Amino acid sequence: MYIHSENHLFDLQMEELVKKFISQQPNGVRISEMEICLKQSRLRLGYVTRKLLNEGKVLKIENKYFPVEESKTEQTK
Repeated sequence: MYIHSENHLFDLQMEELVKKFISQQPNGVRISEMEICLKQSRLRLGYVTRKLLNEGKVLKIENKYFPVEESKTEQTK
């Protein structure tokens, strides 16, 4: 049970890190680019970006992830 909580905290930190990194890329960013810059596995980044995409926190166009404007995410709440 404790390990699960530790992983959950790590996942939340990864989500924030990936969301912040994507928000700094106005022209979009590919998973392979995030893999190099963030030094994380493609599998973990895929999991995190899929979750952010499903929550409407990032956009995916073709193979690139883009930041979502804060005003748009606030309107969906």
